[in-house]
Amino acid sequence: MKNLQEKLNALYGRADNEHPEETAPSDIRQEMNRLMSNRIPIKHFPKAEVEKASLSLDKLVDGRWINTHFGDIFRGEFVFDLREIYGNQNLAEVFRFSEADYHECFQIPGIASPDKFLFIDTETTGLAGGSGTVAFLIGIGYIDADKFIVHQYFITQLSHEEGMLELLKDVVGRFDCLVSFNGRTFDIPLLTTRFLMNRIEPPFESRHHIDLLYYTRLLWKLAMENCKLKTMETELLGLNREDDIPGEIIPEIYFDYLRTRNTEKLERIFYHNRFDIVSMLAGLILTTQTIRKRTPESNPLVDFAKGKWFGHKKDAERSCAHYQHVLESSVSLPRRQKTMLELAAIYKKDRRYWEAVPLWKTAINPEYPFSFEPYIELAKYYEHIEKDVHKALKIIESGISISPARQEADRQMIFKRIERLQKKIDKQTSGG
Repeated sequence: MKNLQEKLNALYGRADNEHPEETAPSDIRQEMNRLMSNRIPIKHFPKAEVEKASLSLDKLVDGRWINTHFGDIFRGEFVFDLREIYGNQNLAEVFRFSEADYHECFQIPGIASPDKFLFIDTETTGLAGGSGTVAFLIGIGYIDADKFIVHQYFITQLSHEEGMLELLKDVVGRFDCLVSFNGRTFDIPLLTTRFLMNRIEPPFESRHHIDLLYYTRLLWKLAMENCKLKTMETELLGLNREDDIPGEIIPEIYFDYLRTRNTEKLERIFYHNRFDIVSMLAGLILTTQTIRKRTPESNPLVDFAKGKWFGHKKDAERSCAHYQHVLESSVSLPRRQKTMLELAAIYKKDRRYWEAVPLWKTAINPEYPFSFEPYIELAKYYEHIEKDVHKALKIIESGISISPARQEADRQMIFKRIERLQKKIDKQTSGG
């Protein structure tokens, strides 16, 4: 088969024979010769082998192609029946929560129905973020009647990114609140950067956002080995994914796809992303149930975490109730002591000294780890509430006498307190 240069030469030869009087090449021929001499040779890769080794994407993943001005975007489509059980979680429980529940648990007003939530998760070309990282797959999930719909937007080449972002922007605009797992730190900032780099206004600023990683750490940090979504699935949701792909190798698989067009491993990425999103729905339900629950947790460390959280929210009643659950359970001595001190601090703030003092006295029992805190609090109580400086001095001296040498910084502070109390006693004795 003749190449383009040979065909042009044949045409020029025919023209020269028809016009023999012209011995010099025409201006057009000179220009074409110049362009062809500078032309970069095209490399032809054999397509047949790739096509034999790879199925088209829509044969591997349920979905359809969407045409945009910036290329065709594949949208994977998955429907989960909310009447089914996911791990140990009944997903239909999401309909039992009220606007007041969402406001109490997440400080988000105006969410009267769960169909206002948009669950979102990305798969990216890198895990470190930054302006060079691209989300090549964006998964979203939302509730429609008794179904949970998952759509996964995928770009077959990076130049199609703008088309995918335009589709995402239209979807985000229909919902009031985003739900993610580490999305506040990773997914949403990354997508915001990609929108800006493509000169599209990001659609996220006016949306509420529930980042479930924050609540997982808040409630279960002490009760689990780590706070990853996969750990939450296995330890809290009773779910174990089969043949899931490690997240850290996903960028490598996508780059391999861009080089070879082999779709063999892409199905596992869609599977991974899809169940991340469904797990976020289950996680939202579990988080809401746990925050609302007033009865003791099966793991007292969760009650301790709830006591701390409600304390920060200045809900003393809830905080005290959860700390009491901890004290009524079997926990380690250090955790029991810490719980007593947290509970006593709430009682002190409410001037309920008749409840705080017994806790401080118990916390200085030799069976517990040494802590200066209960000695200091008792000394303050005796000095300022009972007006018994001698008793205050005695209790603080008993603490310094048994304190470990490693707590030298605290000891210096205590010595200053002792010195001040002694001066106060001397002043009282001298009648000054």
